Amino acid sequence: MRLAPSSRFFAAAFAAALLAAPGALAAGAETPFTEPQYLDIPGLGRVPIPLPPGARLFSPRRSPPVEPELAPERAPLIARDSLEDLIRRLGLADSEEEEGALAQAIGRLWARSGSPTADLLLRRAMAAASLGADSLALDLFDRIVTLEPSWAEALVGRANVRIALGDLDNAERDLDAALRLEPRRFDALGTLGALRERIGASARALEAYRRARALDPRREEWRKAEERLRLEVEGRDI
Repeated sequence: MRLAPSSRFFAAAFAAALLAAPGALAAGAETPFTEPQYLDIPGLGRVPIPLPPGARLFSPRRSPPVEPELAPERAPLIARDSLEDLIRRLGLADSEEEEGALAQAIGRLWARSGSPTADLLLRRAMAAASLGADSLALDLFDRIVTLEPSWAEALVGRANVRIALGDLDNAERDLDAALRLEPRRFDALGTLGALRERIGASARALEAYRRARALDPRREEWRKAEERLRLEVEGRDI
């Protein structure tokens, strides 16, 4: 996820990244389909899952977005790699193109809950966030967290929506909870660094950026943020 000071950017970047996942919204797809407007969720009963005005869902039969193109000799066989392999290779990526392809592949694995209900709710929440319907997105993410409390993806998504709504304290709690579940969530660490920098917690922001870069060292904005905060927190070398 690419970060910026604007809180709106967090929700937009989150939605854009997740919409690239298989089965999510695909701009320009040709065949619309209809998903149920209500779901029977254990513990919650019959739950409405509306789309915000203007949103359309499209057929999952549409081909997923193409990965960033790599030189043939460097093209990662991401479909065959496990999460552990992909994260290891991310730390060794030789180019921004390879880093981007690996990060997207990792994100798609993280976005799989194993529950069709949770996956459907996630698609609706992403659609709401992408159109700026933050209150609706937050309600949907609340339902997902209730349904799948051990799914870090739902907590990261809710944190980004809370950032967009200005609820930074609860956003930080969600990110911390997601990282307890999955300490290798470099996207959550990068977002946490930006959030802490925004509230003036420079030393804690620096620590989050360093943890993010240990997993994804080629992310340029994190490198710049680490350098900027290192000078602020630790001063210049003598």
